[in-house]
Amino acid sequence: MLGETAAPLNTVMNNFATGLVLIPGVVALLVFLVFSYLYEQSRQSYFRAWQMAWAAYTLHYALEAVGHFRGPSAGLFFLSSLLLVAMAICIFVSTRLMRGSLQLKWYDGALALTGTVLAYLNLRAHMVGGVFSAKAAPMGYFRLEVGLAAMLLYCSFHFYVYAHRKNSFAFRMLALSLAMWAALMGAGQVRSPFLDLGQLGDFLGPIPQMLLAIAMVMVLAESQRNAIQENALAFSTLGVDPRHLLSAHDLVPSMQSFLDRLVAPLPTHRAIVFISEPWRATLPSVEKGFSPDFLEKLQKSRAGDYLAELAYRRGGVVTFHRLAELEEPLPAFPGHRFEAFKETMMSEGVRDLMAVSLQTREHNFGVILFLYA
Repeated sequence: MLGETAAPLNTVMNNFATGLVLIPGVVALLVFLVFSYLYEQSRQSYFRAWQMAWAAYTLHYALEAVGHFRGPSAGLFFLSSLLLVAMAICIFVSTRLMRGSLQLKWYDGALALTGTVLAYLNLRAHMVGGVFSAKAAPMGYFRLEVGLAAMLLYCSFHFYVYAHRKNSFAFRMLALSLAMWAALMGAGQVRSPFLDLGQLGDFLGPIPQMLLAIAMVMVLAESQRNAIQENALAFSTLGVDPRHLLSAHDLVPSMQSFLDRLVAPLPTHRAIVFISEPWRATLPSVEKGFSPDFLEKLQKSRAGDYLAELAYRRGGVVTFHRLAELEEPLPAFPGHRFEAFKETMMSEGVRDLMAVSLQTREHNFGVILFLYA
């Protein structure tokens, strides 16, 4: 009778242990896909760092699953520990990527080396008589997870300071999620005869992951809102002194800087700010990523004016996919203007594009032409 009772209990425990490996792994994969989408939308380097961090974290759980189903091994344990180190280093580096491009520091290497040493000490502590044992545990102050929790707490503090300086709710949410994750990771190392928080930490682990994904979506929305406000301000002033009278030629550097700001987060770096004919004496047209004479072609063929007028009449935005196969969209204009526009675009290799009107309630200044990657 005792054996018959123990068998179902062992089955339940095995299923519970399997869930502790598979569920966080599936959540990590979903969060990785979210971060991949956010990077594709923003092209910001700190989103790339978080994407790489969760790629390492997902692979960590993949190795955990292999060890769970095939049996523990020293190699899998060490590799999965190194992936945790890589994840933490990527998050640590992302705290600097918010301010600029990637610049590796000496302490990045020092942290990576420290994490590798801790992973090795954890591995050595799991070796019993030269054989790897998953049940053996190292001393608390040698645990890799304690060091990772400390690093995540530092990143949380850094994001909180940044959120306070920028008055950003999204980064406060990010800091809180990281702090919760660090607390669970640290508390999971508590072992006593009466309390084992390790399994509780594994069970609750997906919660801070999901909160981090939500926080990063909020960060993207907030950054895009700020970018729209900054670009609108940049175009309204062009960074010039309004007390001086400037010609269109004098404004070319300012317009070029405005265009560079617009295309920086986009997957393609080809775009045009085309100014309609009535305003061309006041504002210049500029391009990025096209042949030098393409702007002149747009003006002479009146393809640019056609596109500006079409976007204006279509509510401010018009898109074209597979331009060579398209018929003329409504509203139609006389004089075969669509055919001239299509021929001009195809001569430059343009197949898919989006045009955004530069307009006020009374005036149509031109159009911004973006190419799809």
